[in-house]
Formats: sequence, C-alpha cells, structure tokens
Amino acid sequence: AGGAPPAASAAAAANTNTGSLFSNANANNQAAATAAAVAGAVTNSPREGAAGAGAGEADAAVHVASNTSASAAPANSQFQFAAASVDQLLNDPELDVPAPPKNVSDFVAALFNSLVRDNVPAKTDELMKILPAEHYAWFASYLVKVRASKEMNYHETYSMMLHHANKSKLWECVINTTAECLRVLLKSVDQAVVSSSHRTVLKNLGFWLGEITLGRNKPLTKKALNTENLLLDAFKNGRLTAVLPLVCKVMEAIKKSIAFKFPKPWSAKQMSMLAEIHDIPNLRTNLMFEVEVLCKHLDIKLTDLPRTTMLANLTTESSNDLNTNKPAREKARAEGSPPAA
Repeated sequence: AGGAPPAASAAAAANTNTGSLFSNANANNQAAATAAAVAGAVTNSPREGAAGAGAGEADAAVHVASNTSASAAPANSQFQFAAASVDQLLNDPELDVPAPPKNVSDFVAALFNSLVRDNVPAKTDELMKILPAEHYAWFASYLVKVRASKEMNYHETYSMMLHHANKSKLWECVINTTAECLRVLLKSVDQAVVSSSHRTVLKNLGFWLGEITLGRNKPLTKKALNTENLLLDAFKNGRLTAVLPLVCKVMEAIKKSIAFKFPKPWSAKQMSMLAEIHDIPNLRTNLMFEVEVLCKHLDIKLTDLPRTTMLANLTTESSNDLNTNKPAREKARAEGSPPAA
C-alpha cells in the first residue's frame, strides 16, 4: 500500500483538490463556549509517558474566565472562540461513526495497551481477524482521536501496524479521519492560540498526517490540509502561533519521502513560504525557531531558501504573532531560546 509513485505525478496530484480546510464555527460551537467546558477532564491514554493533551487546559480556562465575551478572540476573527476542551472538540457529532460490538472495542483497546514494535505483526494479525471492513471507520476514529492525537512517540508503531495490515480502505479511513479531526479542531483555532493543550494536539495530528501521507510518498491533498491557505489566513488573523507549528510538523515527513523529499517542487514551494514567514519583521522568536528547527531536521540551510512573495500584499489584522519588545526579542535570539509549546 505504500509504494512510491513517480515524483512528477505525485506532485501533480497534490494540487488536484481545491477545498479549504477552514470553515466558520457553527452555532453549536458558540453555544458551547463556556469556561466550565474548558476545565472539563481530558481522557488520557493509558500509555505511560505519552504526550498527553490535557496538560495545558488550565491556560485556556483562565483566559475564558477573565474574557467571557466574543471580544476574547483576536480582532476581526472570522471564527468564534469555542471554549471547549480538546476531547470535547474531538467528540463533535460531525465525527461520530457507528460503534462495533463491545467485545470488538474492548479487544482493540486491550491490544493497543500491549502494542510495541516487536509484536506489531502478531498483534496486527489478531486485529484483522476480529475487525471487519464495516468497522474500519470506527477503528480509524479510535486510532486517531484516542491514540495518535496524544501519543506522538508511538506514531511509528501505529504506522507499522497499518503497513502490516496492508488494507487500502483502512489507510483511506485513517487519512480521512485525521483530516476531519484537524478540520474540527481548526474551527476553534482562536482557542488554540491561547491553549497549549490544543496546540499540542494540532502538532501531534499534523505530524501523524505527514507520516501517513508524505512519509508514504502519497500526496497531501488540499482537501486534506490546504497548508498555503492555512498559513495565509493565520498570517492575516494573528493565528500563526497555532498554525505554523502544525504545518512545520507536517513537513517533517518529507525527510523520509522519495516523491516529496526536498527539493522536489511541492516541498520546495512549501519551504519557501515558511522561509518568507520566518522573515516577517518582529515575528515572535518562538515562531522563527519553528522554521529553523524544521530546516535543521531536513538538513536545509534557511539562508539558501528562496522566499515566496505570497505575504507581500497582505496585511495582518492582529499583533498576536509579533514581538513588539525588540530588546527582549534580540536577547532571546542571542541566547538561542527554544520554541514554546
């Protein structure tokens, strides 16, 4: 299922879909925007040492408690601030799928609790004996929402499982579910700007999406994640704090790709746009570091990247992503401070 297509055809396929990931938050999200929802408990995975999504809920709760009106969101925001916990967002009715019999769901949960790299083939064989195709959508939902969103350290193991299962329909379900979860989370992107737990889940799912698409030499379609539109909207509306780390995590996967390894055309364009964002005057230091860390991971010299001019005629409507304290910014750059979560 993971065969590498020719680079040219794969790059062309990456531009076939024109759908935008963003959509306006609906009335249900607005009605659910309460501080109590932010403080709601996040269901943690049983994995020890996993990258949990609940650690930073308190910062959003404090923000909502002191800013209960719509003005809490960045100025001129096209999204309403949806003060719900990450788990509540991922349990949006839009993401509901029919559940299998309890014995199947219990078996899957137990299997994941004991899954390690060494037993992937045996565990996958057990799984496929009990999981019929009609429940692939449910399995994808469980894998993405309960596991991949919180357990970045296990992404490679989960990808190995999907490779061993070798079911194209299962791969399709997992990719589509990941894209849908990101779409729902990005409805509340303004919450992610102030919530570290929300940003952590966005980064985890971004890394996962890159692994199961670009990392497998499969195109990242615009329908799944329109990175260019996402970054342009984030620049205009002061959301780079939430969006830029997500896109950088997606792009990490091109390192192991053949069809999309830099400097293939699609990847080169993405990196040039990130380089242009890096050069935004007074951009917050942690956001600059996101691009620099990515370049180091990919063994690319940032200074050698050509810059796009996609931001040239745009103006930002928010200063959220800018550091107006120039002396502090220069000090942080000199000290090589790591990016914030």
